[in-house]
Amino acid sequence: MGTSLAPLRHPVFRRLWGANVVSNLGFWMQQVAAGWLMTELTGSPALVALLATAAALPVFLLALPAGALADVVDRRRLIIATQTWQIAVSGTMAVLALTDVMTPGLLLAGTALYGLGSTLGMPPQSAIVPELVPREDLPQAIALNAVAFTVAQALGPAIGGVLVATAGAGWAFAANAVSFLAVVAVVVAWRRETPESHLPPEHVWGAVRAGARYVRHAPPLQLVLARQLLHVFCFAAFPALLAVAVRDDLGAGASGYGLAFGAFGVGGVLGALLVVPRLRARAVPIDAIVAGATVLFAAGALGTVALAPSLPVALPGLVLGGAGSMIVLSSLQAAAQQVLPAWVRGRGLAVSQLVFQAGLAGGAVVWGQLATAQGTPTALVAAAVLVCVLLSGALAAGLRLGSVEGLDLDPAPWPGAHQGASIAPDDGPVLVTIEYRVAEDRAHEFLTEMRRVARLRRRDGAIHWSVASDLDDAMRHVETFVVSSWAEHERQGERRVRADLEQLERVWSLHEGPDRPVVRHLLGHHGRLHLPRAHLARRGALRERARPSAHD
Repeated sequence: MGTSLAPLRHPVFRRLWGANVVSNLGFWMQQVAAGWLMTELTGSPALVALLATAAALPVFLLALPAGALADVVDRRRLIIATQTWQIAVSGTMAVLALTDVMTPGLLLAGTALYGLGSTLGMPPQSAIVPELVPREDLPQAIALNAVAFTVAQALGPAIGGVLVATAGAGWAFAANAVSFLAVVAVVVAWRRETPESHLPPEHVWGAVRAGARYVRHAPPLQLVLARQLLHVFCFAAFPALLAVAVRDDLGAGASGYGLAFGAFGVGGVLGALLVVPRLRARAVPIDAIVAGATVLFAAGALGTVALAPSLPVALPGLVLGGAGSMIVLSSLQAAAQQVLPAWVRGRGLAVSQLVFQAGLAGGAVVWGQLATAQGTPTALVAAAVLVCVLLSGALAAGLRLGSVEGLDLDPAPWPGAHQGASIAPDDGPVLVTIEYRVAEDRAHEFLTEMRRVARLRRRDGAIHWSVASDLDDAMRHVETFVVSSWAEHERQGERRVRADLEQLERVWSLHEGPDRPVVRHLLGHHGRLHLPRAHLARRGALRERARPSAHD
């Protein structure tokens, strides 16, 4: 247990973890209250179902901009702002409900506005975890955060149901508003060390484009997202069909549904606190852990619910399935954290959140349709079989989480080019050329390595990249790439990590010559072709330097 609780040794993480348990309890209380209140306000099943749509809509519309905000502005201040927003929204909903002014339309609007705060707040809260614990404690810290959510998921609806029954939905909204104060208090007291930069902050939409470009050119992140989507699509069958299965196939009512979910949650807590630390301590490979946990979830949760004759018989399987599910989902979340450098962590985690929601929504539709056509047990068994088949296919295709473990993403910035030059941050575009001399018999090896360099350049900001070979000099090869502005070129340097240097060193090792490859920087005019000579000299509107350089 000591290893499983190791992240709690760090004071800020411990306090924030406790605050999140309280906040998550409030969230689930509000979920119950909103659903019950809508049934009292209208008899329309469509409007009741629209609550889920209203809550999820901000995620689909704003996930990437939310992640960009988490990387552009101070994460601590953003967390405080989003928590305050949710306090205001929940408080307003409480007043409307307690004064009998609430309508279905207002409830849907309040749910969407509340979801807006959750969408904007999730990336910074996830992105700060590596700042609160050392790297070796990160997987268990993520598992503990999942435990906090699972515990709240098990207890919150029950507490919310009692509060709604005895005092009304308005008081549940009010309790949720108060619960956010715990997180605000912890984050306000936290003195975060922000990284220094001499560059102006990125514009939000520029940061969104940079985040999308990073995802497009970062194979390790793509691997994790693919594994996440494949699993979550099948996982979606469990929450989507559990209530129907408990009622129609296991012969239990609402209390039985709560008991089933509670058993699943207990398994999740046990898996995170007892199983994962022991497996990690024995150095079991991550892919073996995830494979075993996937089978456990498929057989224990999906298979048991589909085939058990009664709820009491299904409960032990649900505990095992909950443990398997927690292990898989927390492992995937930890993998996403570990393949993202600090500068883009908020955007990357926002994309991960979007993939999770897309898989959950798409899976729910597919498994719901199959259950309608063929029966709930058939749909659950099909999901159990498919999740194992997709896992086997992913491993056979080389999509192994172990292949992206241990990436050294510590910053390795270069000091900046032309530090003495008077160049405005928005000047550009910038054309960078790098000349290599490579022996003819190693040219193929060089070009193979340069394809990997191309991903690094584009991932970190290049909008165009190419490499060309000199027809008159077989040893001469020229790499060129274009960046939108001088500030963006300097950000390329700040975004560099140690793993990038290993790739660049492989390329530099193929270069033959007394010095490093020759680097030139050319600054574009944006069409200003007739500027006065004094202006050119003062602003450095066109500068070309040829010198050995290590930073490009």
